[in-house]
Amino acid sequence: MTIGEKLQSKRKELDLTQGEVAEKLYVSRQAVSNWELGKNYPDLETIVAISELYQISLDILLKEDQHVVKGVKKTMNRKFLGMAFYLVTLLSMGICVLVNVLLDRTLTWSLIVVLSLATADALVYFFAKRNRWHPYLLMGGGSLLLLTFLGLLDVTLQQSDYIQGSFFVGIALPVSLLWLVLIWSVVLIQKRMKWSLYYSFSLFFLLGIVGGFLTNLFVHSEPLWFSTLTSTIPCVILSALFYVLGSYFDKIRG
Repeated sequence: MTIGEKLQSKRKELDLTQGEVAEKLYVSRQAVSNWELGKNYPDLETIVAISELYQISLDILLKEDQHVVKGVKKTMNRKFLGMAFYLVTLLSMGICVLVNVLLDRTLTWSLIVVLSLATADALVYFFAKRNRWHPYLLMGGGSLLLLTFLGLLDVTLQQSDYIQGSFFVGIALPVSLLWLVLIWSVVLIQKRMKWSLYYSFSLFFLLGIVGGFLTNLFVHSEPLWFSTLTSTIPCVILSALFYVLGSYFDKIRG
């Protein structure tokens, strides 16, 4: 019996739903479902929490299931790589700040590097939590992270005298909100319709025609007709391509 089968059997024995287990373990219901189906495996800390919740020893839980042992090792390796990434970025920040101060006697370009690396760290952290957090929470956090990054970048560039005026309120904020609305709309429609991801990509590129036109208006592209045309043609082609792919795979599955 695999660990997924053991988890499912024990959960049903305790008369718990996947949602209740997810709530007690602070993970998403989808993560619990994936464990039981054997699509992926919980990390070592979560396995300990599961053994306590289900009142089953780790020896019994992991016995005769080499796949989960390999999965745990893989998860631990990812954690090690994640910590190494954080350490490297932290050292890079320190080196950039030190060099900037020694050469210029002030902080200028190093602030941009620090901001970019900190954002990269946050993105890696969000990615690491993809199985623990609700998808909407991840998307919401990613959206706020993007807006925060652009706002801080605007302030940093102005203070470093790289730009004379703010670009955040007039350009970056409305353009970012526009595309975030389009992305969220596609995600919500995907959730509602439960169709293939190919159709969602097709819809996104179709909406991208409107997004591209409005973006060109915000950034005052000249000439407007040429910028709109060059952004519309790729969107039409990609939208049609993903629609055809979706129809093709639907026929195969049907």
